[in-house]
Amino acid sequence: MSLLTRLDLDQLSPAGLWSQLDDTTREEAVRSVYSDGPGGGKLEADLAIANALRFRPDAVKQLPLERRVRYLLKTVHIDDSLASTILLALHLGERAEILQTFLDELGIPQTGGLIDEGHDLQPPDAEALTRAAASICARFDASQADLYLAALVALDPVTWGGLRDVIAARQRGQ
Repeated sequence: MSLLTRLDLDQLSPAGLWSQLDDTTREEAVRSVYSDGPGGGKLEADLAIANALRFRPDAVKQLPLERRVRYLLKTVHIDDSLASTILLALHLGERAEILQTFLDELGIPQTGGLIDEGHDLQPPDAEALTRAAASICARFDASQADLYLAALVALDPVTWGGLRDVIAARQRGQ
C-alpha cells in the first residue's frame, strides 16, 4: 500500500506523516538529521533522546551515531516538532534535488532548497502546483515525490494546502 493511500489529508500533521513512513525511509530521514547538511536538527534530536532515556544531553552527544539513530527510531516519541525537523533534514539533505526542482518549477527563488530570504512566499495557484507536482513525479521516484508533497502540506498547510487536491488526485490514481 502506498503512502498516499494511508494519509488523511484533512488531519495530516508532521507526526502523523512520520507514523506512516516505512522503516527504510524513517532511517534515511533520521540519518539526515545527523548529516552535515543544511537541515540540521542534531540538538533537538539529541535532547529528545536524552529525555526519553533520562540521560544528560552531553552523554547523548557521546553516543555513536548508530545508537542515536536506533534510539530515535525505536525509543523516542516523535512529536510534531521533531517530525518536522526530521522531514526537513531529509528533504534539505538526501532529497534536496526534489525540493529544488519543485521550487524551480514554481519560479520560487531558492539556493540549495532554501527559499531566498527576501522572497515573500505566497500560496501558489492550483495550476502551478499541479504542473510542479507532475514535474517531480515524472522525474523522481514516485514514493519520494509523494512524501515530499505530503510533507509540504503537513509542515505548512497554509502555503501548500493547495497540494491537497493534487495529492487527492494521485490517491485516486489520476
